[in-house]
Amino acid sequence: MVSERGRCVGEISEGTVLSDRYRLDELLGGGGFGRVYAAHDQQLGRGVAVKVLTLRAEWADRVRHERLGRFRREAVAAAALSHPNVATVHDTGEHEGRPFIVMELLGGTDFGRVLLDRGGLPVGDVLTYGMQISAGLQHAHERGLVHRDVKPENLMLLPDGTVKICDFGLVAHQDPTFTRYTSPQAVMGSPPYFSPEQALGGEVTARSDLYSLGCVLYALLAEGPPFSAGSPVGYAYLHVHEDPEPIGERRPEVPAELARLVHRMLAKDPMDRPATAGEVADLLRAMLRPVPVPRTPTALDQSARHLVWTLLEEGEGLLAGGRFVDADRRYWQALQQISRLGAEEESASFAARFGRARALEGLHGSEAVVRRLEELARETSAALGSEHPLTRCVASYTAVRSIPGQ
Repeated sequence: MVSERGRCVGEISEGTVLSDRYRLDELLGGGGFGRVYAAHDQQLGRGVAVKVLTLRAEWADRVRHERLGRFRREAVAAAALSHPNVATVHDTGEHEGRPFIVMELLGGTDFGRVLLDRGGLPVGDVLTYGMQISAGLQHAHERGLVHRDVKPENLMLLPDGTVKICDFGLVAHQDPTFTRYTSPQAVMGSPPYFSPEQALGGEVTARSDLYSLGCVLYALLAEGPPFSAGSPVGYAYLHVHEDPEPIGERRPEVPAELARLVHRMLAKDPMDRPATAGEVADLLRAMLRPVPVPRTPTALDQSARHLVWTLLEEGEGLLAGGRFVDADRRYWQALQQISRLGAEEESASFAARFGRARALEGLHGSEAVVRRLEELARETSAALGSEHPLTRCVASYTAVRSIPGQ
């Protein structure tokens, strides 16, 4: 146990074995509420994820009690759910006064990272992902549970395209006989994605989750949430009083019926939103269209190809001038055009992704892009061949950044 200010009570680190069973192998992430580790279940011989509650020595007893209660509620709530689109809870326990939750280990990435890496997603992907998230929320809502913190970082995209809802740490139970662990006035959630009623500290219902999901769908389509502010108070004001910019103005190719649904989910009055997550899932499913049969290239295709290469050239010029944000947007616009042209524009797609990686490096440094560059180098070589000029360019650029200290 430690007592220095800012230190955790009962410090837990990689290599620790919890309950003589779960060996913590690697810290995956975390924040003020808890840390998540990749771990090994030594009894069943499988990989798991373990979330350990953070308890700081300087916290008052009231704060510590609230954190413990919230954490235990997460375990109870999540363990009651069994759905393909909800992360599974396997076990709970306590180690030297620190409670922990054992969950399935998800081999994917959260949508916060997806947005950073890819920006706005193809409409078909957003429909598919939105259907899955809605189905998982409907499962929770039918059991009286409201997530209250639906945001990209709490949604995991697995390699096979499955989406899992994670982190029920702010869950509320709609059964009045179930003891609440926070007051109705407590403002819970993530400011860019919380609902107007959450911003006001009011009571939340399942329709609060639908508002937050609307913010997520908006972000996946428009490359960012509906509002941007410099503080939680600023976000609260916007969610309560302002209407978001129409999706069609930020991304004209979004179908009108999808834009209408998202803006309906973002209604200020909960009663103006869809009634259930199941309704949202059904509406998204109805918007999916069969993949069109390949057609003969037209003059429109030729114009789109010309635009792609123009955008790539502009991106290179902006990169050279140190205008990394503008360069990244040009490359993203090129990728949107490429997605409509098909596989024949594979080299242009790799060029645009290479450009986005370099723009990200300019904004955040080499460490932020090394893994992405290494993956891109492998994919480019496999698709275009090791002797292709772009493959060689990506490989040489990546090799320099992969050297420690560079």
